[in-house]
Amino acid sequence: MPHRHPPPSPYLPGKHSSPRVLLKRLREIMAESLSAQQKLDQITKAIAYTMVADVCSIYLRRADDRLELFSTVGLKAQAVHKTKLDWDEGLVGKVARSSAPLNLSRASEHADFSFRSEVGEEKLNAFLGVPILRTGKVLGVLVIQNKSERRYLEEEVEAAQSVAMILAEVVAYGELLEEKDAVEMKQILLRPEHFKGTPVVTGVVIGTAVRHDPPPPEHKTFADSVPKEVERLKEGLGRLQKNIDVLIAKNAELSGVSREVLEVYRLFAYDKGWRRRLEDAVLSGLTAESAVEQVHEENRKRMRQVTDPYLRERLHDLDDLTRRLQRVLTGQDNGEALELPDYAVLLADSLGPAELLELDRQKLKAIVLGEGSDNSHLAIVARGLGLPMVGGLPQAIDLAQSGDKIIVDGQTGEVHLRPQEETIAVFESKRIFLSEAQAEYDAEKDLPCVSRDGVGAELMMNAGLLVDLPHLEKTGAVGVGLFRTELQFLIGNSLPTSAEQEAIYRKALEQANGKPVVFRTTDLGSDKAADYMEMEREANPAMGWRGVRMTIDREGLMRPQLRALLAAAAGQHLYILLPFVTTEDEVITAREIIDKEIERRRKNDRLLPEKISIGVMIETPASAWRTEEIARHVDFLSIGGNDMAQFFFAADRESARLSNRYDFLHPSYLDFLRMISAKAERAEIPLGYCGEQAGDPLMAMSLIGIGITRLSVPAPAVGPIKRLIRAMDVKDFSSWLAPKIELAKVSLRPSIMTYALERGLPL
Repeated sequence: MPHRHPPPSPYLPGKHSSPRVLLKRLREIMAESLSAQQKLDQITKAIAYTMVADVCSIYLRRADDRLELFSTVGLKAQAVHKTKLDWDEGLVGKVARSSAPLNLSRASEHADFSFRSEVGEEKLNAFLGVPILRTGKVLGVLVIQNKSERRYLEEEVEAAQSVAMILAEVVAYGELLEEKDAVEMKQILLRPEHFKGTPVVTGVVIGTAVRHDPPPPEHKTFADSVPKEVERLKEGLGRLQKNIDVLIAKNAELSGVSREVLEVYRLFAYDKGWRRRLEDAVLSGLTAESAVEQVHEENRKRMRQVTDPYLRERLHDLDDLTRRLQRVLTGQDNGEALELPDYAVLLADSLGPAELLELDRQKLKAIVLGEGSDNSHLAIVARGLGLPMVGGLPQAIDLAQSGDKIIVDGQTGEVHLRPQEETIAVFESKRIFLSEAQAEYDAEKDLPCVSRDGVGAELMMNAGLLVDLPHLEKTGAVGVGLFRTELQFLIGNSLPTSAEQEAIYRKALEQANGKPVVFRTTDLGSDKAADYMEMEREANPAMGWRGVRMTIDREGLMRPQLRALLAAAAGQHLYILLPFVTTEDEVITAREIIDKEIERRRKNDRLLPEKISIGVMIETPASAWRTEEIARHVDFLSIGGNDMAQFFFAADRESARLSNRYDFLHPSYLDFLRMISAKAERAEIPLGYCGEQAGDPLMAMSLIGIGITRLSVPAPAVGPIKRLIRAMDVKDFSSWLAPKIELAKVSLRPSIMTYALERGLPL
């Protein structure tokens, strides 16, 4: 068969066929006194003319998820409302299922091609199908077809997608449908949805969905007066730019990278290219709000395709600006914090720990994220606050609307959006069961944490805020094994003073009521930095300037904190934990800085702590290999499981794609931890484990089994882990586990689970 060169694109942007002309024509059609079907047919003709298509068809979704031919130019007219395709049928069904465009030069040769004799498409070859999407849900498919064998060009696909976005908006608002069809489309948009994501923080919540970035209120799609909309857009941009100028003026004291971030943000607000795109959309006949929505959707699509963290942040800036402009245009830009209803479930593409802490925690009951893994710092904060959380559900974020009923099961990773009454009843029963189980744990809080065969364990809890401390008494934990002091640095607008830090540490010790509190010195860097901090961009921030590396370089950061700790713990036992230590010399340098502050306080005749114990976090392979040498310089050691695991497996713990790829119960990792435990035993130094993974019952069992009996876990895990330890025969389990670590080649999770179930251990 001779090689065929595709003909030139029939789509030639110009005064007769540009998207602007098409959108103008659509606006004119919507303003005409026609029935809904007549308007839809006229729009189909306009699209076919603009795209120089032999066929243009619009399929819309029905309540039974079939795709019905609602309008066509080029196919048989009698097929309209008669031809219905199953959700998994043909090329149209493939576009609907994938929610993505399909561009083919020879449609009939595709594996999913389905011939329907009643539509009359025998002589067609080229096929372009784009989904009609609204809030992430497929409402239909726009199809362009030609007799020639050709692939549609990128600008043709983009033009079709732009038209599909407009179609989605007018279809969703019922502007192109008869009343009964509009009601059915509304039902499709609001039907119950079920998702399975990554379980992050356990717990069941039945509440009300709140979008972190709520969509704008309903508005007209097409302008009554283009000049008026141009002026509204101009005024809105002016107000937006003024707001950004005020924001920067209020933060005039910032310098370095923090200042650059704000300046880049301002550059985007004044960007002529962005403004021109908005103006072009308005000049095509859209209202200012619809123009901003169109830009918003384009940005979101691009952002999800970008992997470079820096570029993603810049696209986040632009995306945020479009939302701000939308609020200005709709009169919602009042500067107030997000208002939460009772039993609020927050849905967001992404969220930082500081943003979480700014919300009303009395009303916020759960979190659903588009991104996120169970080892992120947001997850750590959410656990500390007892907020059930599920991650990895971008589709749930797209489909949810503020005010929807929602169920979140942080134990299984399930999310039910707009659930039916039967589903609500099932999860209400589970919620009650879990609360009753918690009541049983509360009743057991004063029982000793000793196994059946007499092996004792120290069960401590993690904390980072004063709000966490009441859990100490409620859970029966013997102390706070890890108090994350950096959270105080992240939630404010400036570096906390030594006096402010002292007040927090003093209250923490008071609320602990004599139980030990291990204060980890500020662990900043990597993904933990506030806007006011001057942080250089690093290619691999997790392995960059962070933890003790930063604090020994910046004594101006470390010494005020040490001053605050020494003052707050005067007359008491002070525990200081140094994070992210890699080599012995870092420990020596840090101890010299601590000694300087001790001597300073002694010279000023200030009361010192009764005793000071210095510890080190073993969370890099380098420090693990030198455990015995590092032990000579400190009083206790603590394995930082979260970082240790990510460096051991060379897997970024913030990556949703990798977070579940490597199991902490893999024999190689357990063997590595066993080596550290043996080194600590030889050095005769106490060793603990403060990773969030210790809250996993099977991981806690394994740690006890390899000899690590001091665990610091999230507060909600204290009761279940204590009950498990009290039911264990540690010597029997250790004997069973040792050869498995030596011989197994895959995760031991299934076999440890079987061991526990066969012996009736409570998991």
